[in-house]
Amino acid sequence: MIDTDEIVKKALSMGVDEVSAIYTESDIKQTRFSNSKQDIYLNYIDSSLSLFISKNKKTIGSTIKDYKNIDEKISSLIKMMEHLPENQDFVGLNSKKQTYRDHVPDGSLENLDDLSFMTKRAIEGAEEKGAKRVAGTIYHVIEDISISTNYNSASDRTVGLFYSVRAFNENGYPGQAAFHTSDHKLLSDFDPYYIGQEAGDFASIVGMPKNGSEGKFDILFHPLCFGSLITYSVQMASAYLVDTGMSIFADKINKKIGSDIFTLYDDPTLESGTGFRLFDDEGTSTKKVTLIEKGVVKNILHNSSTAAKANTATTGNAGIISPQPWQPVMEKGRRSTDDIISDIKKGLYIINTWYTRFQDYRNGDFSTIPRDGIFYIEDGEIKESWQGIRISDNIPRIFSNISEVSNETMQVRWWDEVMPSVVPYVLVKDVNITKSK
Repeated sequence: MIDTDEIVKKALSMGVDEVSAIYTESDIKQTRFSNSKQDIYLNYIDSSLSLFISKNKKTIGSTIKDYKNIDEKISSLIKMMEHLPENQDFVGLNSKKQTYRDHVPDGSLENLDDLSFMTKRAIEGAEEKGAKRVAGTIYHVIEDISISTNYNSASDRTVGLFYSVRAFNENGYPGQAAFHTSDHKLLSDFDPYYIGQEAGDFASIVGMPKNGSEGKFDILFHPLCFGSLITYSVQMASAYLVDTGMSIFADKINKKIGSDIFTLYDDPTLESGTGFRLFDDEGTSTKKVTLIEKGVVKNILHNSSTAAKANTATTGNAGIISPQPWQPVMEKGRRSTDDIISDIKKGLYIINTWYTRFQDYRNGDFSTIPRDGIFYIEDGEIKESWQGIRISDNIPRIFSNISEVSNETMQVRWWDEVMPSVVPYVLVKDVNITKSK
């Protein structure tokens, strides 16, 4: 275990101005399964020390994995920093004394150790819905994190469970479902068995998909799919990306970029999600930040330096260089998903997507490839499944065309495509569909 207070003292004794030292130790259990059998069960410990130092407007950061001769490594960083130009955008770490919320990790989830049983449950759930083979991963992560700066010091322990299930039908086509939680009580409704059932249901309905058609369609986005679009969009709320012109949020404060029923937060205070965080990389206490309220941009994400440049306050989202979101949460609506589907005259229901790529970050032009369940709907009923299509559209237009939001939300997470998020089912009008082949 590394004492971050001692690291800060050592660096300051070597003549630097400011230091942020973050030590993270992770206890990770992983099970992976394919062809309806468990392939591996791993348990490994990982740790790292993230060190940021500044002196005379010069800055440098590094991640250290080998803790031998730590004094020499700090000295080496300082020498490298001397050859760097001044960082004109850096004004210093947050010097205000912070108070932190009380947090006790979920003891039941912390002591969970039988991932093989959970794997079995996921496979059984998918097979009960007709899946011919099942694949996926389950992760259980206990993370101890401590931070020290010139001004603040804090530590926390978080516990998280994440699973992703793909079920394949007799034709080899998949359905997908995923979930994350830091609260064992949510397992009553989102046990791996039920996640497996959802994936199996989608695979069963997929059957043998047909090649889809181009055109404008009303699309009901599953939380996993809309979570992907949210993930890519919310990262652009970073003040650094706004300043560099790589963001749909540039020059949009108090301007409308979405529907009246679209409200989005960054909420690291939500303890049931694995994106929970007590403090940022400057030691600032995190908080819930309203990004978009009823379609209007209210805030972007700041660290101390970007906040000073914008004459505002940090939002607790450092990234010392580039502010970052922790856990996107979209406000739910009033109608059930079934009711929303029943009103669709001609549209699509899309479960997941990947390979999202932007042609224009500032304007939000993008394309992405749906997968793991694309269903064509007529008069409120699924008529067939599709393949071979691409969503080619624009993020602000997608947000502006939101016409319905479900009263159900789901905690979704999937690889790098979907960060830990809480998202409802979302109906968007007139989405542009092109062929992917």
